[in-house]
Amino acid sequence: MEKKNYTLKVKTNRFIFHVSESFNRKSILKNGLSGCALEMYGFRSAIFAHNSAIPDYNWFPFCFDVCWFWKQSVGFVGSNDKFDSFAYLTEKYGYDFWRIDTWKIKNEWFLDNIGMDDFYEGSKYPFFVVTFDDIPPSALKRYEFHPEHKVIKLDGVAHIQGRFRAAYKANVF
Repeated sequence: MEKKNYTLKVKTNRFIFHVSESFNRKSILKNGLSGCALEMYGFRSAIFAHNSAIPDYNWFPFCFDVCWFWKQSVGFVGSNDKFDSFAYLTEKYGYDFWRIDTWKIKNEWFLDNIGMDDFYEGSKYPFFVVTFDDIPPSALKRYEFHPEHKVIKLDGVAHIQGRFRAAYKANVF
C-alpha cells in the first residue's frame, strides 16, 4: 500500500469526528472503526476523520451528498436555519457521527491532502485527517443533533450545551 498521499503527520484536536452511515452502528459499537482491507482509490485500511467539532456541509460525505443525492429543492419546512436543515437531512438519510477521543489511542494521524486539495485548495491545515490503525469502541462516542440546547445549572452558574452533543444513550442501537 502506498501512503505517498498521506505522509504529513499532524497533531489533531483531542476530539475529532468520523461520519458513517447508520447501518454500520452495531458493528462500530461492537468492533470500533476499522479501515477497509480492500484497496480503494489507491489506499487501504484508512479511517478518515474531521479535525473540528461542529459538522457542516463541508464534511465528507456531505460535500458530495448535497450535490448528488440530497434533494435540495425539498428544503426543511419550518426553518431557514442552515443548522436545522443540515440536522434534518443527516437524520433523514441516516448518518452517525462518532467522536474519537484521540487521548485514548496511540494512532498516528496524517493530513488527508487529497481531501484538502479537492475542497480547501491545498491548505495544510489538518481539517481532514486520516489514520491507518483501528480505533477501538472504548475511544468512540456517538453524537447526534438534539432538538433543544441543554442548560445545566450548578452552583449558581448556568452552562449551555449546544444541539450537537452525545446521543441520549451513547451506546444503544
